Amino acid sequence: MRLFFGIPVSEEVRAFYLETLKPQLEAEFIGKFVETENLHITMLFLGEVEKVDFLNEVKENLKAITHFQVTVGGYGYFGRPPRVLFMDVTRGIDDLTVVHDAICRSMKIRDTRFAPHVTLARIKKSPRDIDAVLELMPHKEFSWLVPSVVLYESKLTSKGPIYTVFEEIPLKAL
Repeated sequence: MRLFFGIPVSEEVRAFYLETLKPQLEAEFIGKFVETENLHITMLFLGEVEKVDFLNEVKENLKAITHFQVTVGGYGYFGRPPRVLFMDVTRGIDDLTVVHDAICRSMKIRDTRFAPHVTLARIKKSPRDIDAVLELMPHKEFSWLVPSVVLYESKLTSKGPIYTVFEEIPLKAL
């Protein structure tokens, strides 16, 4: 199984992406745009996993972490030339890092490259002045309460990945 831990985005983010943002991005960039239902903040990508014997320890380490707010807004990209276009996490980074570190501790993994974001597209070709284009995109912030962390299974298909919830791990209620 191909697995990763993530946090789903709010319905407001999904609606904004589908109705407003995605059409504008598709007019400016050539690439593979994320399916609306697949939008999430990746906490830790595991890759191919044979057994999920780590799950009980992850649940144990996450149960002490309280629900928290996260906010996304603004845009960025990874790579030169740009290869990944994303919506940036602007608030809640410390809380996301606590969750990420708890998952890593449970899995006995050291991951120092955690950069919370919501991937919007894998770019094949971008405009010459990508920063100017991103500045013209509609800027809006979205906040939501994070009540759980999801372990997703990712099945690769010719039309793109299909994510299904393997397990939802609740955080401690406020």
